[in-house]
Amino acid sequence: MTETNIIQLKGIDKRFGKFTAVSNLTLDLREGEFFSLLGPSGCGKTTALRMIAGFEEPTSGKVIIDGQDMAGISANKRPTNMVFQSYAIFPHLNVGNNVAYGLRNNGIPKSEIDKRVSEALEMVELGGLQSRGATELSGGQRQRVALARALVMRPKVLLLDEPLSALDKKLREQMQFEMRQLQQQLGITFVMVTHDQYEAMTMSDRIGVMFDGKLMQVDAPPTLYAKPCNREIASFIGEMNFLPANVSAENGGNLTLSTPCFGTMTIEKNPNIVQAGRDIEIGIRPEQLGISASEPEGYDGTVLGKVRNIAFYGENVHYHVQVDGIDRPIAASVPNYFHTVDYRRGEPVWLGVQAASIIDLGQDQSKKQ
Repeated sequence: MTETNIIQLKGIDKRFGKFTAVSNLTLDLREGEFFSLLGPSGCGKTTALRMIAGFEEPTSGKVIIDGQDMAGISANKRPTNMVFQSYAIFPHLNVGNNVAYGLRNNGIPKSEIDKRVSEALEMVELGGLQSRGATELSGGQRQRVALARALVMRPKVLLLDEPLSALDKKLREQMQFEMRQLQQQLGITFVMVTHDQYEAMTMSDRIGVMFDGKLMQVDAPPTLYAKPCNREIASFIGEMNFLPANVSAENGGNLTLSTPCFGTMTIEKNPNIVQAGRDIEIGIRPEQLGISASEPEGYDGTVLGKVRNIAFYGENVHYHVQVDGIDRPIAASVPNYFHTVDYRRGEPVWLGVQAASIIDLGQDQSKKQ
């Protein structure tokens, strides 16, 4: 089956005076996918979304939607609709009139408006609430009304600017699954901007990570987590222990390396980075480390250390273990099985790692001249 690109961004630059908000952004978005632009505040992701929507014009480059160059085409003429971070619900209108607002402005007959509003509210599980006042809605209901108002226009692309940031944690997690289910049901392209890595990984088919106005990596969530293309992304996506290593041999897709604490082992070369030099940096996710009171068996590398700090997160516990030869403690994450694992500060513990869980991050940044 051939994939169709619904959006093409070609060499997009956006400057505000001397400040470059987006630099050389080139990206193809597939029809029917849920795509997230992820990055810290100020990285350019919202500016990129606004250029797709037509609220900002690129300084240079092209925005192409459904095969048509969008240069000079205003936001209300594009086959997109946008859900804003603040929802922008009209407080003086009831639910039905909020959802119907765009249709009325486009001169759609009343009978068609009533039908489409009813369908849109059913999609977001607000059926029968047309007459409810906007001020009587909860945060989750306001978010659903904003979605319905966008979907009722039947856009080819739905743009979402931090749509869940105003919700509390539990409701936000619930809405993540509901929005993902809705997108799959409708089959239209969703493009979301977020700074929340877990939100992006939960909802997206693919994620594009931005830093300082530049798109650094685009991949499916599992690939992005397992094979980040640099230290910056490895640090931003999930938690990571960073360790120095030295490559003694390279054989095809594998690297044989020595580490200051886990000894010598052979790991898979990361296809997403450019290998340069013998001094490299490796990453190990906390959940990939074993921790035990006695030296564990079945690991490719083990090391003895002492518990320096403990962080309790409810569903899991992070033990920060100080190891000789390493400046910073190594974090190991343990599921909280009713405190069956319960080490205390100052206690000696062993850490174990499998070579397959070590991530090659390329050149050690501290060795750069």
